[in-house]
Amino acid sequence: MDEPTAREPASVAELAQVRAWTVTASKGWWLTAERTVDVHGRRWVVGLTPTAGGATALMLWCDDVVVSHRRGPERALCGLAAHWVTNLLAGRPWEAG
Repeated sequence: MDEPTAREPASVAELAQVRAWTVTASKGWWLTAERTVDVHGRRWVVGLTPTAGGATALMLWCDDVVVSHRRGPERALCGLAAHWVTNLLAGRPWEAG
């Protein structure tokens, strides 16, 4: 996984600054971050959640089917999540370069 560029969010706190992202928290810690993108009649959901051991999980659903799942550092996965959303909004495949 590549490190995010200066334009990509490096944390869930940065994602939360974008109105389209929904971040839930409890006792000062984030629990989930989600962004829904409706494209060409399909509903995509990009989601992040912390995991045991300090890693972060990134999931991508299309119409309620999980199409991708990654684990890694929050910084890298927030950048990747933003990249997936950018691709989907641009009409490109989510995993495109």
